[in-house]
Amino acid sequence: MSGFKLVVISVMTILICGLAARSESLAAFDESVQADVTVSGSIVDESAGVIPGATVNLLRQNSATRSTTSKADGTFGFESVAPGTYVLRAEIAGFETYQTTIVVGQEPVARLKMTLRVRALETDVTVEADEPADAFSTSASNGATLRMDDDFRRALPIVANDFLGVVGNFFYPGAQGSQGNSVIIDGVEGDQIEVPSAAIGTVRLNRNPYSALYQHPGQARVEVSTKRGRRSRYDGAFEMSDRNSLFAARNAFATSTQDLNRRLLQPTFGGPLPGRKSSFYFTGQRFVHDESAVVNAETLTGPAVANVPTSHDHNSIFARIQAWPDALNTITGTYGFSGHEYSNRDAGGFNLAERGVAAERQKHTLTLSHRLLRASNWQNDFLFGFIDQEDHAGSAATAPAIDVNDAFSSGPSPSFTRANRRSFNVENTARYLGRARHSLLFGGRLRSDHVDAFDASNFAGTYEFADLQAFAGRTPLFFRINRGDPNAAFSVYAANGYVQDEIRVKSQLTLTFGLRYDWQSTTSDRNNFAPRFAFAFAPENHKKTIFRGGAGIFNDDLTRSAIEKSLLLDGVRLREVVISDPSFPNPFSSGADVSQLPSTVRVAPGIRSPYLSEASFSVERELRQRNKLTAEYSWFRGTHLFRSRNINAPLPATDLRPDPSFLNINQVESSAFLHSQALTISWRGRLGKLFQPYAQYVFSKTTNNMSGTFSVPANNYDLRAETGPADEDARHRFNMIGVVALPRGFQTGLVLSVSSGLPYDITTGFDDNNDTVANDRPAGITRNTGRGPGTAQLDVRISKSFAVVRVQDGGQQQRRDTFDLIVDVFNAMNRTNFKAVVGDMSSPFFGRANVAAAARTVQFSARYTLRR
Repeated sequence: MSGFKLVVISVMTILICGLAARSESLAAFDESVQADVTVSGSIVDESAGVIPGATVNLLRQNSATRSTTSKADGTFGFESVAPGTYVLRAEIAGFETYQTTIVVGQEPVARLKMTLRVRALETDVTVEADEPADAFSTSASNGATLRMDDDFRRALPIVANDFLGVVGNFFYPGAQGSQGNSVIIDGVEGDQIEVPSAAIGTVRLNRNPYSALYQHPGQARVEVSTKRGRRSRYDGAFEMSDRNSLFAARNAFATSTQDLNRRLLQPTFGGPLPGRKSSFYFTGQRFVHDESAVVNAETLTGPAVANVPTSHDHNSIFARIQAWPDALNTITGTYGFSGHEYSNRDAGGFNLAERGVAAERQKHTLTLSHRLLRASNWQNDFLFGFIDQEDHAGSAATAPAIDVNDAFSSGPSPSFTRANRRSFNVENTARYLGRARHSLLFGGRLRSDHVDAFDASNFAGTYEFADLQAFAGRTPLFFRINRGDPNAAFSVYAANGYVQDEIRVKSQLTLTFGLRYDWQSTTSDRNNFAPRFAFAFAPENHKKTIFRGGAGIFNDDLTRSAIEKSLLLDGVRLREVVISDPSFPNPFSSGADVSQLPSTVRVAPGIRSPYLSEASFSVERELRQRNKLTAEYSWFRGTHLFRSRNINAPLPATDLRPDPSFLNINQVESSAFLHSQALTISWRGRLGKLFQPYAQYVFSKTTNNMSGTFSVPANNYDLRAETGPADEDARHRFNMIGVVALPRGFQTGLVLSVSSGLPYDITTGFDDNNDTVANDRPAGITRNTGRGPGTAQLDVRISKSFAVVRVQDGGQQQRRDTFDLIVDVFNAMNRTNFKAVVGDMSSPFFGRANVAAAARTVQFSARYTLRR
């Protein structure tokens, strides 16, 4: 354990012991505190006009309801309100009821502004209790937090199935774990957003960066809350969109415009159930994406450039039932289904048309949750989640595949995999708002994953050639083939616990202490304590400037793919045979047979759990008109990160291998590191009444010594040359999303992403050290020495909303439906954005890219929203 980790754990131990020793005295102090907090505010309509005479109720479990009436100027107030959690409700004839949940502490509560909408236009928003959204709370959102509600998100040009691709631009790569970004949907953690886009409600990015509730840092975590049905009315919507090649530009590497046809159909319906103490919500999505992948390769007959038809069908549904037995209890059940079908997947780039494969994925998700507000100060959240996912890709190959490194790949695809994964997740979190300026959070989670895996990939073998000249001379470098039983089953269990205390030292200073512990059954490492600390300080009475900072440790897990590979490719159940300098086209004509030494994948004995140490300091300044500018410096250090190393490679200057019974032993071990620093400037707010932007600029540097869990170094016995820029090390990144209100009811949404170039590795394309991997580098060249070109993309949405007035009940009531017409232009500047630069010196593409992102496309959409 590092010294930093020991010091922080020691401080946390002293703090927790001290809190435990003082628990009785704090409880006695709590009883002696005389509550004298006022809850006040004003009630207005949508035009900001005051509403007098509205009935305002303040409800609290096990306490009498307090009521008052708004005055002539629309104001109301409750004096001597004891600390706790309350439901505040306002109602008056002609307007829909407004209800929200508030948390009262020892400090004065900010004045509330409650906007009531005319009954025919009401949106029935119910805000349930969450973590206190105090301006000085170290756990609440800050100026660098990206928060998108449904209206803001719908105004942006976002492809239906690529919402994560937009918000992912704001992730900080140095904060990602071994399995990528962390995606949390209604409390269930995953790696994708697969619910229909219409079901997405509120999206938050970089919220609570040092909260002990979460395993991963806020800079690489997105939290999605799905929608619910209203209790006051029925709502429905139908959305359809189409994008085709009529207005599309030609891809930079294609000889003609690609065939393109994208269609989206999405119905939505929701509303109250009988009794109006519960509601339902249902939406489905049918997304068909037919396009062409661009093959850009070099063969013996010259360039091979072609548009290969591909398709991706995505069907998904989401259903939610939510019940409120009373004002302080909420019960929710959700079901989601996501099904993907692909044809000719993997074709394009160096892969010729025959390398395309068919693939399917089906995923079922079920969640049950219960939120309880009780004993005035307590909130308890219970969550149960179940996920069943089945994947299938490829089929049995009938002939060997051919790979000419970074020139072309032909023959049938060697991929043939299936997997079924079932996950159970149980979590309980309790929050307590103490009267002595303490806000406690504690809980835990249990998770089990069972995987049935099948991997019959490369059972027909693959020839690997160094370059086109070797292919012309029929002299391959290697022939690789797998043999054995392709089935394996395993289970992974994980558990964690967390405790956090947020202390308001005074009105201008808040401190947060947290401690988390993570356990995983697949490693023997049990020293996985993760202390967290954060502070917020406002030096001025008007609190326009806030200093924030924190430090913490974030543990990571061993990936399921590493476990799966080590169980399958163990040299007994399934073994890989590698033949150097084989005969072609029959690798066994020279006398070699499948009794050659096998290769295997192993997980290192005593492998450690990786962890990321993070520290940051920021200055947040509130400008006029609700604009916030935040400057933050962050420091990251990754320790015991995963990498692979061939521990059976030939010893230097010899052909001898340490274990003569194996050829290669690729061992997954926790020996890599990461160092990263970043300066982030964020701007969130409004420019007048027209422009609502969120912009972020990041200047950063990230260094590590690995390129993923399964990549092996060029020299397995000397890792010094592996230290270099991380694969995702873009030094400058600027991202902005925003909505512009135009005259006559038009609206424009913008998504702008600009980035400097990414590094790439320079290799010779040959295997001079005889470790059967052609990733050797020229003398004196370290990893990721090259640097590719920058990228820039602007997407634009122009929309116009029309009101459709329907008269009901003999003209006594009116309902306003809406009809939206939308035009999206993706890559509006039609800039060529290269995806990757080839670093193989033996390749005809050395120093340049052969794949580019999509050129400009135009999409037309229509949406009808029905209110009843």
